[in-house]
Amino acid sequence: MSEVPSQPGRVVSRRGFLGAAAVAGLGATGASVLLAGCSSGAPKAAPSGGPGGATGPVTWASYANPGEAEAYRRVSEEYTKKYGNKITWQQVVGDYQTKILTQLAGGAAPDAFYVGDGSMAPMITSGKLEPLDDFLASADSPLKLSDVHPGLLEWCKSKTDGKLYGVPVDCNPKVFWFNKGLLQQAGVTTDPAAAFAAGTWNRDALDDLLTKVKATGKRGMVVEAGWFDWMSLITTFGGKIANEDGSKMIFDTDPKALETLEWLFDHFKAETITYGGSLPKGQGVDALFLSGQMATSQYGRWILPNLRKLKNMQYDVVPMPSPDGKTVMPVAVYCAAMSVNAGAKDKQAALMFAGRYVNADGQRMRLAGGGNAVPSVKGLDDVVLEGGVPANAKVFNEIAAKGWSIPLPIARSAKVSTNIGTQADTLIKGGASAKEFATKMAAFINAGG
Repeated sequence: MSEVPSQPGRVVSRRGFLGAAAVAGLGATGASVLLAGCSSGAPKAAPSGGPGGATGPVTWASYANPGEAEAYRRVSEEYTKKYGNKITWQQVVGDYQTKILTQLAGGAAPDAFYVGDGSMAPMITSGKLEPLDDFLASADSPLKLSDVHPGLLEWCKSKTDGKLYGVPVDCNPKVFWFNKGLLQQAGVTTDPAAAFAAGTWNRDALDDLLTKVKATGKRGMVVEAGWFDWMSLITTFGGKIANEDGSKMIFDTDPKALETLEWLFDHFKAETITYGGSLPKGQGVDALFLSGQMATSQYGRWILPNLRKLKNMQYDVVPMPSPDGKTVMPVAVYCAAMSVNAGAKDKQAALMFAGRYVNADGQRMRLAGGGNAVPSVKGLDDVVLEGGVPANAKVFNEIAAKGWSIPLPIARSAKVSTNIGTQADTLIKGGASAKEFATKMAAFINAGG
């Protein structure tokens, strides 16, 4: 399961942000919503499950709140009706990663299951995941690897054999949400979307926005301890977080990265950007934005279903600001992957199920109707644009196509992926300078924790 570091040293899953959101839309990422529901009874006059006799039953596992469970049952029922395979859902409660690994070790794991972006390495190390390369290259596969946005795949590959052990089910790119009303009240005459259209959405424009919002007594922006936030600031302003092959963090030596961190820490001191770890206990970042106490939010599409429920807030999205004020820069994209158990009872059926779940048809079925995620495959831009909410929704697709997923040194170390937020929180609260933060965080990540 993928985690979102949030508030004083605590870590909460994105499932906590979604709540009932999945009732409005089926998609989710980073294991915030894991897998889908089940069907009961024998299928009626359903067609063949697919080539190679892939008609066997498929069991898959997830955790879900009641709303999510209801929505994903519908997905499984549709699959059963269309392909004839009996689908059985197992809900996993508690420590998802540990329980799946235990089941894999004991030969009792489901045939297919989600793997969060911080959990792929230990899953691969278990030796119980099925490599997907040959299947995806075959004529039988309902998904071609070339369909997937390339920046979202590397974390699903093994460091040792280079094979692929999962495919992103959908994704959630970081965007810049903003409350139009609060910005107007603060005297921001050109909102971020207008500035982006004019080619002036740069760091100076953001500085001006943050200064004006602070003067109103509202919060302008919160940056949390997890890699998703501060590493995205580095790359959106032209810095590098890793070397060319992504195997080593270099933000401690890259000049633009260090400049950006200095800028961020200056804002922390000026209280124009709030550090998430300084928020009062129980005060969530998403809640601050949804309640009109914060003017902007740098989250993914997962907050859209809850925003749709608000009658009085006018909101929109824009890419993160860039050096030239007009370019969509690469930033972080949360992902979760569908993986297949190497010991699946009907491996071909499990592979077909996984491929259909993550291909264009599967993602359209899950994400249409105002969903809370973005397709991880090409050709589904209309799913995000439907209904015209938010007005500038096209940026979700643009960022998903250009963005990067969890950095490999984090993805490939369970210790780092689990503790990176706590490590960053300790340094920031301990009064570290930007340079000290960069040096110690890079060393922590590169050493594997």
